[in-house]
Amino acid sequence: MNEKRLTTPELVEELRSSLDVTDGWIPALSRPAGPAGLSDDAGLTEVADLLQKFATAPTIPASVARQLERAAESATLALTADASDQYGHLGAAYAYVLQAQRAASEGNVT
Repeated sequence: MNEKRLTTPELVEELRSSLDVTDGWIPALSRPAGPAGLSDDAGLTEVADLLQKFATAPTIPASVARQLERAAESATLALTADASDQYGHLGAAYAYVLQAQRAASEGNVT
């Protein structure tokens, strides 16, 4: 099995794309009353801040919000970490976003 490992910029892009104002799954889940998504040029600071906003949005189901909260914490830690630790924090944030997406798609929204 030969899987490509995502780079740090690719991890940030994956997080940002799930928060995309146009087609991100997280803003779509919280519509119509949830926070707005991010633009294409948003950086890690904006990603971390918006993950936190979605985690506390009343329109986000509790099981999804728990995973988004963890993703926000990991993304925030990545902001001040050195390069190797940053990669680990971003990987954790991405994993939590994937778990949140799975919870949302399975209807496991309690």
